[in-house]
Amino acid sequence: MDYSTADALARRGRGASGDVEEYGLGTVFSLNRTVKPGKQMSNPMTLATVPQYDSEQLSDREGHAVVVGAGIAGLVAARVLADAFDTVTVLDRDPLPDEPVVRPGVPQARQIHILWEAGRATLEELFPGYSEALRTAGGVVIDGRRDFYMYSHGDFLAAGSAPFPLYAATRPLYEQVLRRHVSELSGVRLRGNCPFLEYLADDGATSVNGVVVRDDDSEQELAADLVVDATGRTSRTPNWLEKYGYAPPAIDEVHVDLAYSASRIERPADDHRTIGVLAEAPRTRGGAVVPVEDDRWLVNLHGLHGDHPPTDVEESKDFAASLPTPIVKALLDERPRVSEEIAVYPFPSNRRYRYEDLERFPDGLVVVGDAIASFNPIYGQGMSVAALEALLLHHTLATDDRAQVGLRFFDRAADVVEPAWMLATGADFSFPQTDGDRPRGTAFFNWYLDRLLRKAHTDSVLTDAFTRVLSMQQSPTSLLRPGVMWRVLRPSRKDEQSSRREPPHSHVTSHIEDDEMRSSPREGNNSDATGGS
Repeated sequence: MDYSTADALARRGRGASGDVEEYGLGTVFSLNRTVKPGKQMSNPMTLATVPQYDSEQLSDREGHAVVVGAGIAGLVAARVLADAFDTVTVLDRDPLPDEPVVRPGVPQARQIHILWEAGRATLEELFPGYSEALRTAGGVVIDGRRDFYMYSHGDFLAAGSAPFPLYAATRPLYEQVLRRHVSELSGVRLRGNCPFLEYLADDGATSVNGVVVRDDDSEQELAADLVVDATGRTSRTPNWLEKYGYAPPAIDEVHVDLAYSASRIERPADDHRTIGVLAEAPRTRGGAVVPVEDDRWLVNLHGLHGDHPPTDVEESKDFAASLPTPIVKALLDERPRVSEEIAVYPFPSNRRYRYEDLERFPDGLVVVGDAIASFNPIYGQGMSVAALEALLLHHTLATDDRAQVGLRFFDRAADVVEPAWMLATGADFSFPQTDGDRPRGTAFFNWYLDRLLRKAHTDSVLTDAFTRVLSMQQSPTSLLRPGVMWRVLRPSRKDEQSSRREPPHSHVTSHIEDDEMRSSPREGNNSDATGGS
């Protein structure tokens, strides 16, 4: 199955003219925070509205760029930097082998990762053939309409109106395939076992002009015309800014005290059932089952606000039994375990650094990915946000000169972070225990989304609308389009109770028709089948 670049661009073709800001309703889904003079209110951007990649925008390459961090965000940043710089060096403290291995610097690598369509289509634009390479390496292509079951508010959502692809693999496999693509780029070098120590700056710290790294047992200085911080939640940039007299970015933090676990169980090769039973207030527990390479399922259990999943096998089954649908427990009971290991990862809070509000920032430095914002991982948005940010970095480098590239990028990146932040923190604030910076409009957002999801039990159009938002193809404001609002707010009918859906409790053979998956998802999963604008 080959989702070509042309196919991805064709799917992007529709514009954003139907966005609900025309109707004055989008403000209830915005953060409505105070904006500094000279700044504009964020306009949420997703796959439908981020300008597509255009290699012709950058005709001249000059200088050297350094990327600190070889995770997803760092690798996609390196791709767009390769268009603008003669040489690009990607540094990481971990080894970077040509195998899909769990790296010490990515402690969440054993957990479930979903490549939503916004991320997949963007990676396909930046690395033509990535989707097929992932599948060839063992990744699983799921027919989202047939095999993806999302439980919410008392039942499973209705099947969508058209097939759509979901790509699933382990985090190490996603990274390995990306590393191979990046390593083949002209002028790009990957350097593992090379810890970052410090930025190099001019005398007044007005510009970052390189990095200091540890290479073997000695320190080495690497000069650079641009440094990209892709080091995630451990980023040192805020402290560095404060040390050198800059105002550090303000932090929005939403505390959820989440922990999630992953177990591996055997899977029939042709069974692609994918289950999502995410925690929803007042139920602090949730779970998910995702097919991955080597005929495995990754089984996730998660709990918020201290209700954490256990690491004992039998106790984890009891935890799964407390979920509102029996399918997760049944699979843990019935399928052989690959290992007795249960990997657990804590996530104390959503965290967002407001770099876009800074008035001063050194030239020659950019921050990307989780180092800007990290979200509750149970919604699976991180890889898609990183990919979309790379597109915005591409457009930033293609406009004007390289002066103040950081500040100009942050203004753009805030628009991509916004919808993911809205969705994740809005859901988290449905729990009364959640503490932190609550966006204005959250109460209405949660009330409306709860009603939409209940109606989606029997309404495939609403399932489509929600899936496009969850997969970051469209903004949460799209849920306020008139065609969607009418379906959400109209009184329920008696005949809507007759078509409930639930996943089969036994082995299901998944057949994906290539022709159908190539054509209809681009139209059906991105068209405005919800009543127009």
